[in-house]
Amino acid sequence: MDTVTLTDLGPIIAAVLGPVLGFVVVSMRYQHQDSVKTRDLISSSEKETREWVTTQVEGAFNKLSAELAEHKQDTRENFKEVRGDLKELNRDLGDARERLARIEGHLGAGKAPPSEDSDEQASNAA
Repeated sequence: MDTVTLTDLGPIIAAVLGPVLGFVVVSMRYQHQDSVKTRDLISSSEKETREWVTTQVEGAFNKLSAELAEHKQDTRENFKEVRGDLKELNRDLGDARERLARIEGHLGAGKAPPSEDSDEQASNAA
C-alpha cells in the first residue's frame, strides 16, 4: 500500500474546499446586499408611514377643529334663541299675571291679605 502524502492530497483538498469557500463568500455577500436593501426599504417605509400618519392626523385634526368651531357657533345661536324665548315667555307670564289680577279684582275673587285683627281674634279664641 502506498501512503498518501499531504502534498498528494493538496489538490484534492483544494478542489473540495475551494468551491465551498467560494460558495460561503458569495452567500455572505448576497446576504449582506439583501440585508442592506431590506434596511433601506424599512427606513423608507418608516418615513412614508410617518408622513402618511402625520397627514391623516393633521387632516382629522383640521376636520375636528372645523366641526368644533361650527358646534360652538351653533351653541351660541341656540343660546341666543333660547334666551330670547325665555324673555318672551317671561313677558307673556307677566301679562298673564296682570290679566289674572284684573280679573280677580273685577270679580272680587282674590284672597284678601291677612290683617292683624284676624290674628288677634284667632289668639283670643284659643
